[in-house]
Amino acid sequence: MSMISKFSSSIRPHRITALLLPALILAAGLVLLASCTFDLDYGRYAVVYGISDYPNVQNLTSTDDDANDMSDLLLSQGFDVILRITDDPNQDQTDPPNPPNIDEASYDQLNRDFQTVAGQADLDDLFVFYFSGHGTQLAAGSTENTPGSDEEDEAIVLVNDALTLEEYLRDDTLADWLRTIPCARRVVILDSCYSGGFISNSLEADAISQNFTEEGANGLFETLGNAIYLYANFQDYGSDIPPGEALVMAASGELDYAYETDGNGVMTRYLLESATGGDYNRDGYVTVTESYFYIYRNINKNFNMLYGPSGYSFFPHISGAPVDYILFVNE
Repeated sequence: MSMISKFSSSIRPHRITALLLPALILAAGLVLLASCTFDLDYGRYAVVYGISDYPNVQNLTSTDDDANDMSDLLLSQGFDVILRITDDPNQDQTDPPNPPNIDEASYDQLNRDFQTVAGQADLDDLFVFYFSGHGTQLAAGSTENTPGSDEEDEAIVLVNDALTLEEYLRDDTLADWLRTIPCARRVVILDSCYSGGFISNSLEADAISQNFTEEGANGLFETLGNAIYLYANFQDYGSDIPPGEALVMAASGELDYAYETDGNGVMTRYLLESATGGDYNRDGYVTVTESYFYIYRNINKNFNMLYGPSGYSFFPHISGAPVDYILFVNE
């Protein structure tokens, strides 16, 4: 199994050393949804981006497959999907060619795609933005001021329209773009390194440290107490994506790598599986929380336990918010 971490080559690598506590708060929260019924009579929109071919940094191998597979899943779930892929031309030539209208996963194109959805969607609708590709950190021009975070902005690495340069979409810029989407339900899913830094909250609902390399984690009751305090006294610090703007599911902490293997990114593999395996309360629906919990458990069991001793370990993160949205229908 080959592994590539999804980070910009200009970032200094570091070794991951700590294993932290499970997401007990989510397991408890799933019970609350057991007796709910849901009305899905609303529109569902998705913008799906996957970049394998980068002009000046290491190419990735599975991120285009991540986007294709995620697009297929969302289409089967009734979403209107905008799919953009920048493919690696050195991949297996037996792969079917991409349709000509999707090979342009650029910074400006993403902005245009957000504008397209903004002109089509309504308040009651659901919007999902999915990205698989490189992530990085940017110190120059950083506006990061969320307590508990480092002093750098996190960013996903896109390309320009000419596909000749990398362009960086910062966390707070993505938050600004999300505000143009009129949907009350908004979900951001990032399979990239450092993606936990897109979460604008000193508490993360998974009870895992923002930085996976830090020792220790809050216990369940301390986490619940912090959650109640933060929800009652929430302050938007103006950086990252506030929980009131979108639920964010990120592959890793803000200082940690995410990994891909042959076939899919590790997080995306279990995200796709969660559509059928994540219905923990057996009500026919998979919420963002349930999907996260499925991903968390399987990364810990099937990746961290195997590769952690070699220094390859990571946990997904999810933003803290007192809401949950249906992501998949489990038919």
